[in-house]
Amino acid sequence: MKKIIALFVALATFALADKAFLDKVSTYLSQKTGAKINAIESYDLKSSPNVKFVILEDTATKSKIPVFVSADAQMVLGLSNVLIPSNNDDLALIQDVYQKIEGSKAPDPKVLDKFFSSLKQTRYISLKSDIKNPKKTFYMVSDPRCPGCRKELGEVEKKLKEGDVKILLVAFLGEESASKASVIYERLIGVKDNAKKLKIMREVYNPDFALTPKDKKLSTKAVMQNNEDVAKAGIQSVPFEHIINK
Repeated sequence: MKKIIALFVALATFALADKAFLDKVSTYLSQKTGAKINAIESYDLKSSPNVKFVILEDTATKSKIPVFVSADAQMVLGLSNVLIPSNNDDLALIQDVYQKIEGSKAPDPKVLDKFFSSLKQTRYISLKSDIKNPKKTFYMVSDPRCPGCRKELGEVEKKLKEGDVKILLVAFLGEESASKASVIYERLIGVKDNAKKLKIMREVYNPDFALTPKDKKLSTKAVMQNNEDVAKAGIQSVPFEHIINK
């Protein structure tokens, strides 16, 4: 019984400490910005004990903003689509939350139709549908280091039963992503078979895949151009999917 009471006391203390931190962040930001901003969620990061991942909410617009906040709540850093934490669990957490928030800010479908249709086909990794005369094309924006993208790639065969798939590789997660994407493009030159393409991609998408010195020397110019172009189209997070009916 004493152990159970001690556990409840510990949990209550933790909850109070967490609330105190969120209140401190809310007060700090409201004072600095003059706007009513609430810190509504916080997550500890394994890779950075002195930094927390925090979700803010602007009470006027109800918009949510992911940021990094120092443990003393005296430093707030904005979050972009380029995330490079060293811990894979942190990476998955941040990507998942960022995707949920940014997913509510969908780009204009007409802009996306024009964007994906106008790109040269050589920029895509094209996978042909299993069915004859498919009526749709799935356009996917993917980063080799993104956990959600890896999951999407693992289930791409389901999409091929409905239509063609075209994948555009980006490097939202930094230099390693850019190099891995370039390795994939390099290895897929001349490859026509869906199964072979997917085998190569999944090998490089595997978190255990290690870049060689030769891999790191590959040009990443094309991948970085993809980054720039998708951002202009309003795509701010991965995985991203857009469907165009034929």
